[in-house]
Amino acid sequence: MNFSKLTEYLDSLYSVKNIPGVGMTVTVDGKAVYEHYSGYSNVAEKVPFSPSTMFNLYSATKLVTCASALQLVEQGKIKLSDPLYEYIPEYQRMTVRSVDADGKETLEDAKAIITLEHLFTMTSGIKWWRGTPSVERVVNETAGRAPTLEVIRALAQEPLLFEPGSHFQYGVGHDVLGAVIEVITGLRLSSYMQQNIFDPLGMANTAFRITPDQESRRAVLYNNFDAKTGTAEKIGQSFALEAGIEYEMGGGGLISCVPDYTKFARALANDGVGETGARILQRETIDAWRTNRLSGVPLDDFAEFGGWSKAGYGYGLGVRTLIDRERNNSLSELGEFGWDGAQGCYVVIDPRSRLSIFYAQQEGGSKWWSWHGMLRNLAYACAWEGLAYR
Repeated sequence: MNFSKLTEYLDSLYSVKNIPGVGMTVTVDGKAVYEHYSGYSNVAEKVPFSPSTMFNLYSATKLVTCASALQLVEQGKIKLSDPLYEYIPEYQRMTVRSVDADGKETLEDAKAIITLEHLFTMTSGIKWWRGTPSVERVVNETAGRAPTLEVIRALAQEPLLFEPGSHFQYGVGHDVLGAVIEVITGLRLSSYMQQNIFDPLGMANTAFRITPDQESRRAVLYNNFDAKTGTAEKIGQSFALEAGIEYEMGGGGLISCVPDYTKFARALANDGVGETGARILQRETIDAWRTNRLSGVPLDDFAEFGGWSKAGYGYGLGVRTLIDRERNNSLSELGEFGWDGAQGCYVVIDPRSRLSIFYAQQEGGSKWWSWHGMLRNLAYACAWEGLAYR
């Protein structure tokens, strides 16, 4: 395998795309075949972006939350068809907001119930918690703690954006799924993930809250970085990741490093078995996870949301899944799945080729989605001789 072209491309991102620092790994057949870092985690202090660099996963968190919930499906503790209200009763009687041609808003009783599958597939109609009166009350009443389950219970007071199952809208579904995990297991989401994902796979540097030592290794969050000057228009968070100090955002709150998340991606591409020998999911569950679940209007909604970067992809149980290789000019196999994150993280899991890719950056002003496909195809082309198509 010769990864020189991929390395050359990664090294160019600093000057060509104004990306301060990057890290990337490729695994095949459960083994690491490529790992490379370039640029800086802190440009001003010339701290290299490295295997020890910590960063926000943002929406790449979603895969860990979905994997956690799918473990409960395997154990028979939940079913995709289960009504959400069986676990969080506040969601039993929901209203739907509608707007007529004159712009007048009305509320009607929802005709459909929200199922757990709706949470996975972003078709529940539940709106974001940010800025909602019900959640703001919880924040105030808990003196800023805002525990996950209390926030999600309060969110049930808000009208749905549409009838469950009728549309796709990227939103808070996986945060709600995290709350369901807490109800079922009696554990905080972080504790469940620690016991059932992180510890078994040897992921010692992934959490919702990190230690002071890990914080000292955290990459600077850049927005609209300029490589020529080494400065950015803004440094730091662009949006709230937590409703409060006890809120654990299943849809985007984890912090990790490249080697840690690679262990997770590698296991999923290797029939659910990590390098430690621990199994986190069955192959059949992974196949169900990456099966497209959308059709009709919801699939059209997803296509509009994803734009050209996700052309050729459908949406499974919380992941994009490749359904048309030609439409995305993809070298990966049908059923390749994964997701990305707000500052540019990107994961590719291809069970048929037994290949995983993880790419990390922390720059939010760039059009990072525009080169994810290039990274994917370069990785496949460079590893081509090692791939045994099945």
